[in-house]
Amino acid sequence: MPDAVILLVETVVVLGLAGWLVLEKARSDRLGLRRRVVVNLTSDKAVEGVLWARRGRNVVLKDARLHEVGAEPVPMDGEVVIDRERVDFIQIHGAA
Repeated sequence: MPDAVILLVETVVVLGLAGWLVLEKARSDRLGLRRRVVVNLTSDKAVEGVLWARRGRNVVLKDARLHEVGAEPVPMDGEVVIDRERVDFIQIHGAA
């Protein structure tokens, strides 16, 4: 009898973890996380990079480049944190 209970608990844990992973993947895809995006700012500048996280009022980009009208893109070191109030809209590369 105890072996059956242990097997049941292990099954529930594995199914729960699998369900959580599926939901997290769907959530990440929906929000564009870990995808290359262009964050268009209210200041007529844009930042292109990998949308790494959304933390409270901020979006976090990695591997970012600053785009300004009439200039070549400028690479930005480290993580770039942008207040959502400065964001006009976000474009996801390759989104259909």
